[in-house]
Amino acid sequence: MELVRLGIIGCGAISKKHGEAISRIEGAKLVAAADLVEENVRQFVNAYEGKSYGDYRDLLEDPNVDAVIIATPSGLHAKMGQDALDAGKHVLVEKPLAMCANDADRLIKKAQEVKRCLGTVHPNRHYEISEMIHKAIEDGRFGKLSHGVATVRWNRTQKYYDEAPWRKTREMDGGVLLNQAWHALDLLFWFMGPVAKVQGITSKRLHDIDTEDIALVTLEFESGALGLVEATTNVYPRNLEQTVSVFGEKGTVVLGGRRIDAVRVWRVEGDKDEKEVLGVWGEDTALKHDPSWGHERVIRTFIEQLKSGINIAPEVSTAAIAIRVIESVVGSSLGAACE
Repeated sequence: MELVRLGIIGCGAISKKHGEAISRIEGAKLVAAADLVEENVRQFVNAYEGKSYGDYRDLLEDPNVDAVIIATPSGLHAKMGQDALDAGKHVLVEKPLAMCANDADRLIKKAQEVKRCLGTVHPNRHYEISEMIHKAIEDGRFGKLSHGVATVRWNRTQKYYDEAPWRKTREMDGGVLLNQAWHALDLLFWFMGPVAKVQGITSKRLHDIDTEDIALVTLEFESGALGLVEATTNVYPRNLEQTVSVFGEKGTVVLGGRRIDAVRVWRVEGDKDEKEVLGVWGEDTALKHDPSWGHERVIRTFIEQLKSGINIAPEVSTAAIAIRVIESVVGSSLGAACE
């Protein structure tokens, strides 16, 4: 397969990142788009070309589509992903992969059965500084890990939830851990490894929504290292920080920046002076990427994976871990939302 022909399901705000990304990838072509809102799909195909569909199931029957991107509200990801795999398409799912562990497991099993590639959108992994940290940990340069921390202290107004009512619901949005904290959780678990134990507490404090707007979570990883997650949309009056930190016997690193794409702290035994690293990767100096840069890397990697015959992309396994952690914290409500 030289040219990979892509269709996108869901032409809302995030679809623009996919459209821009695909337009820059040689060997990929956007050939179809589907959305229930006629104006959304019309604007999308006018900007990025492709055949338009109102019903995504009609797009799945299009023989010219090799792979689909699911970019709909979160609660629709699992069902549409299953349908796409059943139709014989490779599938790239926007975050989160699914809303509950059972649905994630079903997607993984189906992809393996039909021998199609299943990927999910974790763009933060592709920033060079994230790759540097992951490699340093894998190479043992941090020594024995002590603990890792993900902090998401954001602001979301009631207007944010009211202007798209699905954001208020457990079924479609899932809450602060499944939505706002998702990428920070992915990096934390990618760096720290599988989770052995979870405890947490959540609350709805400042918003008229069905889900939690604050969550505090403690973790024990299989390595014995500990973890901590603080995630909230209750910070006044604007976003305060989004950081991921790793602490080991020979290294300390703190990632920050608007997209967790810059370094606040870099102290690794035997490495360059911290000022040199911050001079390149610090929050004030790091290269500011185009908003669709990470999506371009995700789609490029997904295409490489499907061409290589990979069924389950590595980030899918981490997504399944994250969903199980969130389910353990939130309780039975997530599972009930998937029934």
